[in-house]
Amino acid sequence: MPTPKALPTSTNSPSRGLFGHPAVGVVAASILFGTSGTARSFAPDSATSLSVAGVRLMIGAVPLLIVGFVTERVNRPRLRSEAVAAGVAMLLFQVCFFSAMENSGVAVGTMLTIGSGPIIAAVIDAFTGHRPSSRVVGTLSVALVGLAMLVLGSPPDGDSRFSVVGVLFGIGAGASYAIYTHLCKRLLDRGWSGTWTMAWTFAVSAACAVVLVVPSSLTWLSTPSGWLTIIYLGLATISVAYLLFAQSLSRLTGSMVVTLTLVEPVTATTLGAVILNENIRIVSWIGAAIVLAALIIVGTSSDENVPLT
Repeated sequence: MPTPKALPTSTNSPSRGLFGHPAVGVVAASILFGTSGTARSFAPDSATSLSVAGVRLMIGAVPLLIVGFVTERVNRPRLRSEAVAAGVAMLLFQVCFFSAMENSGVAVGTMLTIGSGPIIAAVIDAFTGHRPSSRVVGTLSVALVGLAMLVLGSPPDGDSRFSVVGVLFGIGAGASYAIYTHLCKRLLDRGWSGTWTMAWTFAVSAACAVVLVVPSSLTWLSTPSGWLTIIYLGLATISVAYLLFAQSLSRLTGSMVVTLTLVEPVTATTLGAVILNENIRIVSWIGAAIVLAALIIVGTSSDENVPLT
């Protein structure tokens, strides 16, 4: 079987991809990620979070595999241990994220997950030979302050409780996502295409998701709102979003990619206010502006692929 050609790398600046600057792909993906909560709200009340997560993974994996076989059949790589581990990490992310929200509430659970992810990713990058620039470290710190204002500025009633278990699940979700990103980056650096990296990892996640789906009631899938919701979540927030995500990941460091995903809670907050009529206080909007400003600075950085010497 032919070996896929390695992607070009640069130690000076990220290469230009399909969308111009490589940060554009991950920002677009994160905007789609940010629509998940609003879309999820249209599912029937009988749809549990874990059953939605499991079916979502299964539906999202199918188009990725189809695209891989249709467009890159000849260069299909063999399944590697990193892909299996990445798939398991994605499943753990789903479980930990929803468990964090159930134990600590949506606001605190989201902040723990999305706030810890970039920090853990930066630590992984440092240990694996990539040093985040001082510019990125500084703007990340500012972004995390803005994130705290965004998420905690307008918590719904009963959504700001403290739970040790919730904290552990939130950090576990952030760690799982950072590990997933790092493992996918390793596969891309070894010559895997973005399509097959996403296809194989989500195929593994979909197979593992059986443990979430089998014990759950799936009667909600017999309703139009259930089908429409899960099709959108699978296709838009998994298939399309992660193909965009891979385009950026192949050209940026893992820590920078995970940092750019902080645009997700900004999207979620905006949609919550506009579509779901949630009461968002001014402090949250200020926090969103801080996060966006920090991400613009990070996204325009040109010295992210710097190996440690």
